[in-house]
Formats: sequence, C-alpha cells, structure tokens
Amino acid sequence: MGDRLQGRVALVTGAGNGIGRAIALHMASEGASVVVNDLGTSVSGVGQSAAAADAVVAEIGDAGGKAVASHDSVAEGEGCRRAVAKAVETYGACDIVVANAGAVVRAADPAVRDDDDSWRRLLDLYLGQKFWLTREALPGMLERGWGRMIFATSEIARGRQRSPSGAAVFSGAVGMMRDLAFMHGGSGVTFNAYAPGAATRTYHEVAAQIAAGQRVGGMTAEMLAKHRLPGPEFVAPMVSWLCTAAADAVTGEVFGLSGGRINRWTRLEDAASLAKSEAAGPALWSLDELDTLVPEHLFPRH
Repeated sequence: MGDRLQGRVALVTGAGNGIGRAIALHMASEGASVVVNDLGTSVSGVGQSAAAADAVVAEIGDAGGKAVASHDSVAEGEGCRRAVAKAVETYGACDIVVANAGAVVRAADPAVRDDDDSWRRLLDLYLGQKFWLTREALPGMLERGWGRMIFATSEIARGRQRSPSGAAVFSGAVGMMRDLAFMHGGSGVTFNAYAPGAATRTYHEVAAQIAAGQRVGGMTAEMLAKHRLPGPEFVAPMVSWLCTAAADAVTGEVFGLSGGRINRWTRLEDAASLAKSEAAGPALWSLDELDTLVPEHLFPRH
C-alpha cells in the first residue's frame, strides 16, 4: 500500500462495480478512508441491494485498508446528504468526492422524444448528483481549506454521440465544475472531471448493439476487437492522482481516460471574432455584409 492519500476521507459513488470500484480500491491502497457508495441496482437502475457496496468494503478491509458502505441513492438530494454525512460521522470529514455513479437510462432518442420520467432520471442521476454532493460536501472543504470534487462526465458531452439529452446533462456537469473552479480558485479545493473509456457493466449492456451496427457497416471480427475498451482499473490512477498534493494546482480540467491514454480536453474559448463599431458606439451589421465577412473571418480556410 502507498500513502499518497493517507489521512484523507474519500466518498466514491457507484463504487460497488466497474470504475467506481476501481477508484475506491485504488484510493484505499494509497491510504484513504473510503465511503463506498452504491445503491446496488441493476445496470439499468432497477432494484436495490447492499451486496455490491458491502463486497468492496470487505475487499478493502482484507487488503488492510479502511472503508464503510453507503447504500444511499445519489439520484436524490437526501441520499447525497446521507452519503456525505456517513463520511463525516465515520471518519470526521469528507475531503474527496468522486461523483461517479451512473446507470443506463433510456433517454437518448436522437429526435429528442424522451418521455418525462426518463429525462428526469437522467437529469437527477448525472447532473443532480453533482449539484447535491457539492452542496453537502463543499462547505466543509472550504472551511478546512482543502478538498477535491471530481465529476464523471462522458464523450457524450462533446455532442457527437446522437444523444442530445445526454449531451445536455454531461456538458452541464462540465460547465458546473468549471464555474466552481473559477469561483473557488486559491481556496485549496479543486474541481475536475474525467470522461472514462472503459469496459463496465454499462458498456457491456450496449456493446452487443454497437457491435451489430458496426458489423452492418462492414467491420470484421478483427476490426471489432481493436475497438474493445480496456478495463476500469486504467481509469483509477489519474483520478487518485488528482487527489494528491502533486495536483494542488490542477483545477477546472477534464481528462479523457482510457487504457494507458490520458487526454486533456480543451476549454471553450473564442475561436474568431468580428467587430463593427462607429464613433457613437456599436453599429448594426447588414445581412449583405455578413454574407461576406462571416465566412471570411469566422470560418477562414486553412
């Protein structure tokens, strides 16, 4: 075991399986006391069981680490409050929050025809979770002058996965994280996000459908094998590193994590601009002017 997180208390949501489990195990191996949060649902968010969280707690304990289970739903404000309270009541603080929990929610209609219940579930689980956990944990972090808030996001946030509802909530989490980082710069609390590419229960749920579509497109079995995702254990080291002293100055960032590859996402910045003004102040553009100037200056050919 290492000691890079010795003395820190980490709450990891969705830690009963997959990426959350890998993160919880890795942080415990570096000395953190871990609250293993998992509602114990199926991959589609149905049912409830203590088995998954309890098994990870036992695994950490067997390896000589410290962990306690939380079986609360983080898709609701009260569940997030109880999860953070479990960390404080058990270990005296909640220094690190990894908002990782997820499930397959049927709200990904390309034509935005999702039913209201699916939309609400998607919003609460993937965006509400971040809001409620931050609301509960951030005040204590700011008071102590140290903390880590880490949000899971997705490639869906980039708006290229034919999932407009998903793009809304995942990019919303990135926007929330970056605004928090801006607000609390220099406080000792950092805010970052990760977009994992890993073979998890959620991935396997849709992998067969993806593969079928790829085969229709002419991909061979050998070609499909090259597109298989690596395991969730590859995501954990970077998430843990963001919680170490070495990452004190890293905040407001998104990292794509898959296998041995780490990609730092760009920020949203002005790419090009046009400005028209007269002595009396800003002037209106004519459509004829925009016909010429927009392609020339805002979309220049390289």
